[in-house]
This record gives sequence, structure tokens and C-alpha cells, in this order.
Amino acid sequence: MENCNINAGQELFSLLRHQRYLYHELAILTARKQQLAKTNSPELMLEVINGRRKLVEKLHDVNSKLRPIRAKWFAHLSQIEPAQMKKANEMAEEVQRIVARISAANKGSTADSPLNKERKSEKKWAQVIA
Repeated sequence: MENCNINAGQELFSLLRHQRYLYHELAILTARKQQLAKTNSPELMLEVINGRRKLVEKLHDVNSKLRPIRAKWFAHLSQIEPAQMKKANEMAEEVQRIVARISAANKGSTADSPLNKERKSEKKWAQVIA
């Protein structure tokens, strides 16, 4: 049973770390996009937009893997050690903060964009662990 707990914790942390990294990278590209919007650099803007699109695709994959875990968040947390449980909640909350920063920076974005769909998913997730 302990080995199962270790594996569950490792998988969860791996996914949360990857998600946090991707959102952090997305936040960096969002800031870069805002800087470029003030200049006349369409080629650079296209690079940033393409980079964001690739990150959103990767986030979609990670979020798809996390979706079943989120659906039973407390059951999954009960399978890991209390210290790991606390760390998992902290990581999830950190992701929520990054998503909130990205959302605030993208207020003028298209409501139906893939990025906005991922942000809506993260906001729902915030309500689950709150």
C-alpha cells in the first residue's frame, strides 16, 4: 500500500510541476506579447503567438491528465502523506495565482480562444480545492 501512495504522490507532483512550469512560461510569453504590442514587430509578435499556442496545446494535454485527479481531488490527496498533501495544495494554489496573472494581462483576448478555455478550466479547479 505504501508503494501505491508513493506512486500516486509522484504522479501527482510530476503533473503539477509540469503544469506550473507551462503556466509560468505562458506568463512570460504573455508579458512579452504585451511589450511587443507597443512596438511594430509583427514577426516577433507571430513568434510569441506561436509559442503561446504550443504552450496551450501542452497545457491541454497536462490538464487532460489532471482532470480525473481533480474530479476526485480529496480522494487522491488521502492516498499521500500529509506533507505531500500540503505541498500538492500549495502547488495547485500557485498555478491558480499564475493563471490569475495571465487572465488579468489578457483582458482584451478573444473569449473563445483555446487559452481562455484553459483559464476557465483552471478557475473551476480553483473552486474545487478552495
